[in-house]
Amino acid sequence: MASRAELKEQKKKTSNALIKAAIEICEEEGYASLSIRSVARKTGIAPTSFYRHFRDIDELGVAIVDQANRVLTHCFQQIRHKIPQHCVNNPASTERQFQSIESIVRPFVETFIECIKQNSQLLCLFFQERTGHSEQMRKAISEGIDNLIIILSQDLKCIAQDFSQEISDVSFIAESMIALASYDSVAMIIDQKVENNQMNDVLIKKLNLLLLGALK
Repeated sequence: MASRAELKEQKKKTSNALIKAAIEICEEEGYASLSIRSVARKTGIAPTSFYRHFRDIDELGVAIVDQANRVLTHCFQQIRHKIPQHCVNNPASTERQFQSIESIVRPFVETFIECIKQNSQLLCLFFQERTGHSEQMRKAISEGIDNLIIILSQDLKCIAQDFSQEISDVSFIAESMIALASYDSVAMIIDQKVENNQMNDVLIKKLNLLLLGALK
């Protein structure tokens, strides 16, 4: 007879298998087509066994979002370590300002896009379902993005400190950066003809101009 610890571990493995199966189905058919029967079939369990792990499809969807949030939070922590603590030597120089802004934008873009590429199924679903039909998923995704906005807003403040200026509505700028980066990254995954370096350069230019315009 299996021990309690072994049963717990087995339940965790099956839950993770259900999440993985759901993500794969969503990539092929979209979240709206997801059903308990299709997920159970792909996982290799009886549909009734699904309820040992999740109450319904929406709870499974929220579990997918939780997994994406963990991946993105780790990504933004990596970005934080790559951003220089002091950005400029001569803040009065426009060229120095632009160099300083890019010293923040470039690690953000390169790390973010690489994260999307390595977790394309999970994160494309995350960003695409931000406006999806599941209210529970939309709420969970919104809360996750709000957390990323807080993290990025804290990092952006170093620009204003070094320039002895303010960033106009830093939370809005952080949200805009995430929106632009996620949109372009998902588009890159969907349109496989787009080169990664080309996408990096285009997105870096967009965010450079966004931040330069936000300084006041």
